[in-house]
Amino acid sequence: MQGSEGVCPMHHRACGATLTELVVVLAIAGFVSVLVVRTEPLGGRLALRAAAAGVVSELRTAQARSLAERNPDRAYGVEFAPGGDRYTLFTRTGRVRTTIRTHRLPGQVRVTYARFGGSNTGSVMFSGVSLFGAPSGGGTVTLASGRARLCIRLLPATGRVRVARANCP
Repeated sequence: MQGSEGVCPMHHRACGATLTELVVVLAIAGFVSVLVVRTEPLGGRLALRAAAAGVVSELRTAQARSLAERNPDRAYGVEFAPGGDRYTLFTRTGRVRTTIRTHRLPGQVRVTYARFGGSNTGSVMFSGVSLFGAPSGGGTVTLASGRARLCIRLLPATGRVRVARANCP
């Protein structure tokens, strides 16, 4: 086969990319880079989901403990401080409050909102007096990592817990 300069050996056409192909590749690369820059980093989103799962677990544990004991003088609770990076599990027997443990949230995750019914709006308590272990009041805890937010909602009558991304306070 005779080779000539600028012609591909097997195809008998010019080697290289056309201007249209280059524009398409640059447009795709630009689109992908915008998506990467505009979306929340994966590590932050995963940390946020893990933190929300931990909070849900602790709320359910407090409710289960109160139901298992059925002691009208003892309640189990969880306390949140907006702006903080931790939450506290506690028990209250009569007027005596005892901290069980404090959980620190992952580095990027913060409590941005916490409001429950009852006298202390940043905490919720469960007592075994009600049939379902209903909390002292329903409410919401919002966790955030960067711009990503998750709301953990506690229903007042049943103590059911729901996690949502929409309509977070």
